[in-house]
Amino acid sequence: MKKYFVTLAMVMLTVADYAQSEKLEPEFIGQVVVINADSTTTLLQKEPTKMKTSSTKFGYIPLPGTSLLDKSKVNMTVKGKESQIKLKSGRLTFIVKAGKNDIDPKSVFGVFQFEVKKKTREFVLAEAGLLSGVQSTTNFNTVPTQVKKYGTESYLVVIENAEPGEYAFTTTDVSYVSTFGVE
Repeated sequence: MKKYFVTLAMVMLTVADYAQSEKLEPEFIGQVVVINADSTTTLLQKEPTKMKTSSTKFGYIPLPGTSLLDKSKVNMTVKGKESQIKLKSGRLTFIVKAGKNDIDPKSVFGVFQFEVKKKTREFVLAEAGLLSGVQSTTNFNTVPTQVKKYGTESYLVVIENAEPGEYAFTTTDVSYVSTFGVE
């Protein structure tokens, strides 16, 4: 009889653990949730992005060689100064649903911090200039994270020391990012 109750308790704990993990995972591929202190989750808001290109305009000067001084940037821009989701600074834990989690996480999603402007949040995707000394392309993995597999379709992502600022996850489509702010 004692073995029966021990077995029943083990089955109930396994079912409860499975139900909890299913409950925490986002519903759709490309969604990101933050795990709250009370073990509930909050779905991060997806916001549309725009790509903006800017140039120093040296290329427009009609003198030989001035186009070599031109420097260009491509920025990803999101409207508004801040995200609707606000989190406390420190250790943050997220779950990113990827569809499957047997791929290198850096090729599936990225976490980056925005530069806040007057009416927008911006992230420099690429910068180039022949003689200005700048030739770089930025990747989306600029915030240090620890990543582990979670279930069969997701990743558990931990940011150990999130500092105040505006952040985003890129997932399946860079025309939308999942945003959050840290206070």
